[in-house]
Amino acid sequence: MAIFLNIAITFFYTPWMIRQIGVSDYGLYSLIMSFISYFIMDFGLHQAVQRFIAKYRAENNEDKVAKMVAITTKCYLAIDAVIFLVLLILYFFISNIFTGLTPDEIERLKGLYVIAATFSILNFMFKPMAGAMMAFEYFVEERTLEMVNKVGIVLLVCLALYLGADVYALVLVNGAVSLLVSVAKFIVFERKSKLHIQWGYFDKGELKNVFSFSMWTFVVSLAQRLRVTLVPAVLGVVSNSSEIAVFSLAMSIEGMIVTMSSAINGLFLPKVSRLAHNGNRHQITELMIRVGRLQLYVWGLIISGFCVFGHAFLDLWVGEKFANSYYVVICIAAASLIAQTQTIAMDLVYAENKIKHTAKLTFISAIIGFAIAFPLAKIYGAVGAAIGSGLGLCLYQVLLNIFYVRELHLGIGEYFANSHGKIVPLLFLYAIICIFVVRLASIDSWFALAIGIIAYAMLFFMISYFFLFNNEEKSHLKFLRYKS
Repeated sequence: MAIFLNIAITFFYTPWMIRQIGVSDYGLYSLIMSFISYFIMDFGLHQAVQRFIAKYRAENNEDKVAKMVAITTKCYLAIDAVIFLVLLILYFFISNIFTGLTPDEIERLKGLYVIAATFSILNFMFKPMAGAMMAFEYFVEERTLEMVNKVGIVLLVCLALYLGADVYALVLVNGAVSLLVSVAKFIVFERKSKLHIQWGYFDKGELKNVFSFSMWTFVVSLAQRLRVTLVPAVLGVVSNSSEIAVFSLAMSIEGMIVTMSSAINGLFLPKVSRLAHNGNRHQITELMIRVGRLQLYVWGLIISGFCVFGHAFLDLWVGEKFANSYYVVICIAAASLIAQTQTIAMDLVYAENKIKHTAKLTFISAIIGFAIAFPLAKIYGAVGAAIGSGLGLCLYQVLLNIFYVRELHLGIGEYFANSHGKIVPLLFLYAIICIFVVRLASIDSWFALAIGIIAYAMLFFMISYFFLFNNEEKSHLKFLRYKS
């Protein structure tokens, strides 16, 4: 449900909002939210909270869990204080930073900055709760509150704009709703967990362990962010603004694809932590195969569907000038296929605190991908940059799977034989046939596109059910049908 909500917001709410507040104010809103987001980063502490709490719970050490919540909360408060000072200083240099804005826009931007920065700082101190709720497997509560956050913002913004409010109300609503939801998460966690959080507890060794883990997690996040944010800069140097727009639009679509296919990411960390604590590698490999197959069905449907209908979709949505975004999306998304279906292995990396090794691999592959993307972007623009980034991602996945075998002792050969080896060839053949069929047909309306996508998805499910689903997957489907 949350996935479809995100898509609906992207396609319907955002264009309506732009029309209501105007392009200039929307630009200021986007600018201030993206600018502050560079400073409101949790530096990997979210994953640290989730990992250590899951570990201690697997060891049945509730006392350690309570102490961990106290330590990480103090870490967030310390970081929050630093962020506050940085944002306070930057406020006095806004006119020097954004020199392209008019004096009137600078004044409006300062007002938006104060509102957004205030709520961001207040909200930051509650960030540990999301990781804590995931570690305690309060998945329904956490996802429900996230949906409340999104729906609440959309409804209140619509109401405010309908009543004649301006962009200030937009920022105010975003900040206030997010803060209220964060407080609600804290209340839900405290009441459900019944932990006696030891706020006075402090241990240098424990703090060192947390920061050691979170630092390398932050390196991974930073490398992944740079992979996306540096490419437009490369295109700005060797190409032109049109190619930057093509690449940026493709990254937005790829982001939606990842959102749609990663609904269960992180949900299995507590279970993987328990299995790792018991030293049961075979059960982790079996879990990796079961979850990997499920993710592959979802990822395969979305990626193959975009391969079949992507051209028609882009032409109807943004026009022919963004036609090359189709190839950019395929290069990046297809290159991420293996990593997106191996989240159980990455959960084990977090559970056993091996993130340092994967962080190094991420950086190496990002640098190599960047080095390849630079000359290709000069020749082929956005598509060339995507090819370089895609090759970097492929290298990362090869190195990562070698690491899984040598360091984590997972049955990667068994995994590929029972997932990708059995599923991908048939789905690839199905997509190729459908691409030729769609090219012969004429999809020139949203209605025709919707009918085509529905028919494709139904046939995809039928092929998967009769030729790809194993007995366990069929039994789960029958159980859901019986339960409904």
